[in-house]
Amino acid sequence: MATLRDLSKHLGISVTQVSRALNGHDDVSEATKQRVMDAARELGYSANISARMLKSGRSGIVAMVVDVAVERDVPDVLMAGVFGLSTSFARRDMQLILHAMPEGSDPVETHAKLARSGLIDGFIIVNPEVPEDPRIAFLDRENVPFVVHGRDRIAPDYPYVDIDNHMVGYMLTQYLLGLGHRRIAVLEGVEGAAFSTARLSGHVAALAEAGFAPSAELVRQAQMTEVIGRQSMHELLSLRDPPTAVIAGNTMLAAGIYAAIAEHGFQVGRDISVVAHDDRLPRLPAEDFTPALTVTESAIFASVEPLVELLIGRIAAQQPATAARILPVSFVERDSAQRR
Repeated sequence: MATLRDLSKHLGISVTQVSRALNGHDDVSEATKQRVMDAARELGYSANISARMLKSGRSGIVAMVVDVAVERDVPDVLMAGVFGLSTSFARRDMQLILHAMPEGSDPVETHAKLARSGLIDGFIIVNPEVPEDPRIAFLDRENVPFVVHGRDRIAPDYPYVDIDNHMVGYMLTQYLLGLGHRRIAVLEGVEGAAFSTARLSGHVAALAEAGFAPSAELVRQAQMTEVIGRQSMHELLSLRDPPTAVIAGNTMLAAGIYAAIAEHGFQVGRDISVVAHDDRLPRLPAEDFTPALTVTESAIFASVEPLVELLIGRIAAQQPATAARILPVSFVERDSAQRR
């Protein structure tokens, strides 16, 4: 098995530089990092965890704990994130462990056990809850490195990567109001999820700015799946005064909404306008909907590198505890919404 010294000799650079390249340090150029990664694969180099811990006190292993009850219905989102994160950590000679937490487990205790094992250098937290996620509070209190995909409050004092979800809800609502719609339904994630709470606050803000009050009967919060989208849209179309437009939290919900509208004999765009937020999931491209779906857009893959960089920085104590990245959101107008 190849060693760091073998890589050093093969590349003609120092062992220290090879080690720092493998661990993703900022003082090593991207070109050198890539050369070292390529050579490691070519020579079959694999870091020994015991040796690494003896030398640096770190294992090179990070963990992401997911709740089976939450994630099993939305595998597209989970796998898109895990694939990207695993690949990015692997390029830095690190490993991502996906820990599936059984239903009924205590998330804080699960994180505590993993942290106290001494084998985990840091954690990626997903699906934070508002107003304060207990996992975040625990890891912060115990001084365990972590980064959050999303946030559980407006201005966190921990490292996180997010989009402006309030603005997502505001933009989509404002767009539909501009087309003359007043009965606007919203299908979002489960109640208590930080991102869905923020999007609903943006929706309410846009309505208030235009002089309208929100309607509780037009809001549905549940798992963001095609089945839920279809069921919820059937319910909305059965109201005495159904919506003329719908905002979907993702393209899976939008697919179910499209199906229900067709089953009622209506046409998307002509009879009922539909817009959505698009995470750019490979299975459901918004542009492939018929008609093509108008969206706010921020690819889930765009969060991968910032999450990895922030966590590695925290592990190495090179990033401030309050480091954050707010990723851009674009608006793409297509054919799924028309003037009322």
